[in-house]
Amino acid sequence: MSRRILFLVNGLGLGNSTRCHAVMQGLLARGATIEVVTSDNGLWFFADSPGLAGVTAIPSLSYGATGGRISIGATLAQAHGMLTTLRRAERVIAEAIRRFRPHAVVSDSVYALRPVRRAGIPLAALNNADMVMRGMRRFRDWPASVLPQFLVVELADCLLHRLAADLVISPRLDAADDYETASLRRVGPIVREECSAAADRSGPPRRVVVMLSGSVFGSPVQLRRPHPGLTIDVVGRPAPAGHPPAEGVAYHGKIRDSLALLRQADLVVVNGGFSAVSEALVLNKPMVVVPVPRHAEQWVNGRMIQQLGIGTTATEADLEDAMERALAQIDSFRAAYRRLPPVLDGAAQAAELILDLADRP
Repeated sequence: MSRRILFLVNGLGLGNSTRCHAVMQGLLARGATIEVVTSDNGLWFFADSPGLAGVTAIPSLSYGATGGRISIGATLAQAHGMLTTLRRAERVIAEAIRRFRPHAVVSDSVYALRPVRRAGIPLAALNNADMVMRGMRRFRDWPASVLPQFLVVELADCLLHRLAADLVISPRLDAADDYETASLRRVGPIVREECSAAADRSGPPRRVVVMLSGSVFGSPVQLRRPHPGLTIDVVGRPAPAGHPPAEGVAYHGKIRDSLALLRQADLVVVNGGFSAVSEALVLNKPMVVVPVPRHAEQWVNGRMIQQLGIGTTATEADLEDAMERALAQIDSFRAAYRRLPPVLDGAAQAAELILDLADRP
């Protein structure tokens, strides 16, 4: 019997969509039927995805902002509007459940979960807020600016999913992080099916890919000076208006298949979103991680990459200098990759866990 799986995907950035798509590929290969409820960039990403039974638009929640930065105060101030949006989303999800009759629901950062609970359908969540909590305890040098987002979002996220979900699937960057409970299962990084480990690169670095978040809080990219001997591909951003690209720099805008460029890179510069960092790790690419300011999870992800020895972190203002410093350390990062244990296939692990949940009596 084909199991019907309904995915609820936050589409604000692209990371949730790419990792859910990886899990969907595993489920489709195992005979499942899949529908998606998503928003924003998720609608663009899934519009042409083969094998899906349907894609439905949902209203989205997003952080409040001040000066183009995440603001927890502004987020809390718009609580009434967020509740209204949540109710609208619940109506869309309730209708999708009534029509599709799923055997299980998978949520990735969608919080309109009451229709799922009312219908008594098994609920799995792709969520690693537990990793963020342990990271904040492990790395005590966090900046005070990330604390509001950690307390209001990450901590609440962790508690909500422990209470609301039947199963929490938590992908990890560090293979040594073996924390689990009966309802929280760890898996390897969840990346696109096409994202296989690249061969070791050697010699002087020649190519850099700058691929920062597609959300409204993604870091700006404006490379102002030449970098002789380097080709730099900027993914997800058009060339800055009024500023001709520096020599050797190509701006590609928003593209669905960034892996072809990533495979050619000696160094990647990414925001601290879990999906982007995971793909770079699986591809064995040294990294410069530029966490979105005031974001605890992104800070923890960057700090983890630093701890593993496979990259470094930077601020938005320091991006260009940090890229040059990382290129000078490239041999050290490559050696650290060779010392890491094999990376587990988190997408395949997650697909099996979801099917097991769907088959529960």
